[in-house]
Parts: sequence; structure tokens; C-alpha cells
Amino acid sequence: MKGQLSRIWGLAFRNSLADRAAYRGDFFLGFLVTMLFEMVTPLVTVLMYRTSSGSGFPGWTMPEALLIQAIFLVSRGIAFPFFFALVWTVHQLVREGNFELVLLKPRSPLLVCMTKSINIQAFGRLLGGIVLLIWVLGRLPPPSFPQYLAFAGLMALSLLVLFGFALMMAATLFVWVGNSRLFELVEALFLFGQYPASIFSGGFQLIITLVLPVAMIAAFPAQALLGKDLSLLLPAIPVCFAFFGLGLVLWRQMIRRYSGAGG
Repeated sequence: MKGQLSRIWGLAFRNSLADRAAYRGDFFLGFLVTMLFEMVTPLVTVLMYRTSSGSGFPGWTMPEALLIQAIFLVSRGIAFPFFFALVWTVHQLVREGNFELVLLKPRSPLLVCMTKSINIQAFGRLLGGIVLLIWVLGRLPPPSFPQYLAFAGLMALSLLVLFGFALMMAATLFVWVGNSRLFELVEALFLFGQYPASIFSGGFQLIITLVLPVAMIAAFPAQALLGKDLSLLLPAIPVCFAFFGLGLVLWRQMIRRYSGAGG
């Protein structure tokens, strides 16, 4: 089974690469634009810290704040090429009335949609995040081995949270195909994941940690690398698993309500 899945993913990657390679100039330009666009927020952070007023995030130096944003880029740089584009794939299939073809295939609809969603160009986010992460780590005290282990575990939870968001948004499309405003709201919510949770009020910290765990996308992994306070981590871990589980349940329930192109 694992061998079959690896072959499916390998074929999907080759198909995506071949599709984009047909227009090499467009591919490399799009890759570069994606990477540069994602650097806007870190650039604003650098400018904010280097202004004459010396403003910044309380309790966070500039490299520490940039570490959160680098991890945020890495997490999204992994999520978008592999599974987050699932949302737009499902939207297109449902809107055009082609999702029935997915249901006829002898594979899980989720697996089929994910392989259709692979986007090589989205790796521009990942490359930009890795470059920024390497640059920032060179300006911070070297983390210990346990800190790296904690970081790796929290990065896995970060991807789990992003997968949960993708599943929930995609699931709603089976009933409400015109809910594009929901995507905008989620993207706006993700903006809070680029900043230290400690800069927000106590009540809002609880919301982005224990209700909609966007703080897990980057803030918690960064705090693990820096050895900062992780007092909210223990209650946040089961929330991440529950959030992903809710996404799976919602996907399975909503796909049953899909009525097809004929209404």
C-alpha cells in the first residue's frame, strides 16, 4: 500500500513538473514572484525594528521576530505544494461539475484531489522561508538538540493544523460553492500566525491557541527553538489533533451531501 501511494505521489509530481516546464519562462518568473512576495512581511518587520523610534514587538528582538515569520513561510511552503491547494482544486471541480469524475475513480476522493492539487511553483514560498530561516538562525544563539527535537514535533503539528484548515474549507464547497469570502477570512486569520502570540491580549491569545490554533503554525515552533515560555503548549497539542480530526469528519460528512452538477 505504501509503495502504491509513493508511486501515485511520484507520478503526480512528475505530471505537475512537466505541466509547468512546458512554459519555463512563466514557471521561473512565477516562482521568483512568489518568493519575493512572501518576503514583504519580513521586510516590513526589519523596517519597523530599524526605525528611529526603535519600535518592535515587546520581548522579542528582530531576529526572534523574523524567526517566526521564517517558520511561517516554511510551513506554508510545505502545505501549499502538497495539500493546501486542495481547496482551489475542489472549488474548480465542483463549480465546473467535474467532481463526479473524482468519485468514480477507484481511490479515495481526498487522495485524488490532493494529487491533482500538487503545485511545483508553490515551492517558492518554501525556498524563501528556508533562506530566511538559515539567515536568522545564524544571528541567534545555537539551539540545543532537545530544542531542535521540540521544533520538529511542533512543525508536524503546524502542518496538521494547516491540513485541518484546508479540509474544512474544501468540505464546505460541496454545499456552498460560492463561499469565496470564507477563504479571505481564513487568510486574514493566518496573518496573526506571523507574529508572537504574546503581543496580543490574553483572551485573544487563548482564541488563536485553543480555539483556532494559528499560533501553532509558527509562534510555538519558534518559541521551542528559542527556549521561550511554552506554558500554553500542553493544552494546545490535543486542540491541534482535535482540529485536524474535525476537518476529516467535516470532509466525510459534507461529501455525502454533494448532489452533483445536476443539483
